[in-house]
Amino acid sequence: MTEIHTSGAPICDVDFYDDANVENPVDAYHKMLALGPVVWLPKNNLHAICGFEELTKSLRNHRVFQSGKGVSINEEINPFLIGSTLNSDPPRHDETRAITFSPLTPRALKDVKDRIETEAQNLAETMTNAGEFDAASELAPYLPLTIVRDLVGLGEHGSNNMLEWGAATFELMGDPRERREVALGNLKKLRAFLEDPETLGAIKPDGWANLATQGGIAHGLEPDKAVELMRDYIAPSLDTTISAIGYAMMLFAKHPEQWQKLRADRSLIANAIEEVVRMNTPIKAFSRYIGEDIEVGGVQLKAGTRALMVYGAANRDESKFPDPDRFDIERKVRGHVGFGHGVHACLGMHLARLEITCLLNALADRIEQFELSGPVVSSVNSSIHSLASVPVRVI
Repeated sequence: MTEIHTSGAPICDVDFYDDANVENPVDAYHKMLALGPVVWLPKNNLHAICGFEELTKSLRNHRVFQSGKGVSINEEINPFLIGSTLNSDPPRHDETRAITFSPLTPRALKDVKDRIETEAQNLAETMTNAGEFDAASELAPYLPLTIVRDLVGLGEHGSNNMLEWGAATFELMGDPRERREVALGNLKKLRAFLEDPETLGAIKPDGWANLATQGGIAHGLEPDKAVELMRDYIAPSLDTTISAIGYAMMLFAKHPEQWQKLRADRSLIANAIEEVVRMNTPIKAFSRYIGEDIEVGGVQLKAGTRALMVYGAANRDESKFPDPDRFDIERKVRGHVGFGHGVHACLGMHLARLEITCLLNALADRIEQFELSGPVVSSVNSSIHSLASVPVRVI
């Protein structure tokens, strides 16, 4: 018989942030979903909203499920995060998102499409000629680190630390356990960078970071608040795209029939990307502060507490996605939450789609098939689901 928490939630013995679930959360997703759409995690002292319908409805209710108090599960960390668009609520959220989203609209990205396509073709040629490569460490980071990092334009110091600062930010949104002190140290370095009066003089005048900062000032933000808008590009612009590319290569290596479908019909690429992102769900979960008492899925959630919004579980909910662990690039995948949902949908999702589209096209032009040539190794981050190594051999 299932044990029930006083809130009415089934009690789930999953430790969402232990090493095994951090590296591969899929089993944890299924254990939670098997008990109900909302469960109590005593090992994490949190309610987790994991059912697709319940999660998406809650994410649309930003009045109750608030981001403005930070989206980390750790209240000591949230003051470091508040100020970015992710860690804000409407109407401020809408104002700052309009500023930082400006270079990331599909129309604006047309200006960089040719550059991304050229780099993708060159990268695919290099990898194909090598015969073997690591899709996670060599292929996946290339476009974000060579193009996107330059477009953001944080200057030499900022650009060299973007990946480290982004990983630290994501670590501290969850529970990094023994990795906490290192992550906190890197987050403090990011804060020092943002607060340094020399920072604005060192960043690229035409870079996205500077344009966002100046746009914030033009909209009436104090300079120290406007500088915070740079953070919209630091964490999301690299890690999540790198995660999705590495995972895509693993899936296509394990499922060569899906790669053959894609090569034969390039119109499937767009849907294939959505299926990859659904299965991977780069952001496993963020929390929301509950602003008032509310019932979700028959569970009473109290004002002043936090709920873990488990995107990865919702994307494996068989009531929405039948046979959810099957990789199918022709699946009806519309509505997945791999790019978030509601007002906080991923700021850079159009850029991520463009990068991955260009890369898959370039690889499909050259590679008939590839296979895994060694063990797949997971990365370790409490909020990002990614792979550290995906060794592949070109066939």
